[in-house]
Amino acid sequence: MRIHELTAAADCLEKERFGSQCRRLMQEYQRKERREEALHVFGGLCEQASARGKRAAWLGISSLCTSVQNGVFEYFLAVYGEEFYLDPEPAAGFWIPSVFQECMEEDIRSVMKELRCRFPRIRQYEEAEIYRVCAAYYDAAFGRLCRDLTDELAETERFSRMEKTERFGIFFGRYQGEGEILWQITAG
Repeated sequence: MRIHELTAAADCLEKERFGSQCRRLMQEYQRKERREEALHVFGGLCEQASARGKRAAWLGISSLCTSVQNGVFEYFLAVYGEEFYLDPEPAAGFWIPSVFQECMEEDIRSVMKELRCRFPRIRQYEEAEIYRVCAAYYDAAFGRLCRDLTDELAETERFSRMEKTERFGIFFGRYQGEGEILWQITAG
């Protein structure tokens, strides 16, 4: 089937390109300004939760399928109470991490250019699948960045002021889907 051939070809092309883009992202986020920018975003979310008097159980970082389909590399950040996804009013916001959008757009342009030569008349639904394939690489890189930032975030004043449950954790994953725990307060 054509869609399987397209996505396999897109995955192959993205795999080739992503190594250099990943090095670029690593260099960017080793810079103090970029790390401070990221910590500022998370700190603002913690401050929002504190201002609402929320007792935080989870800080969630979620990728959004809709943002990828719209060509935007945006994440949903939320502080949830013990009700988790059923929390009626999580402290929440959106974030487009610097440089990630630019790198992903470059990759998609390059991948699409190559695929258009091999597959005539790529349809919109096929293009959406190609975006999804490329976005998976960036989700993995962003998840790794978030994991690297957790200890730094835990040491910030804004984070420490936020009231947390005894098993507070930070997770990364798809919005209301699969995810992984990046950091958690452990008892004892």
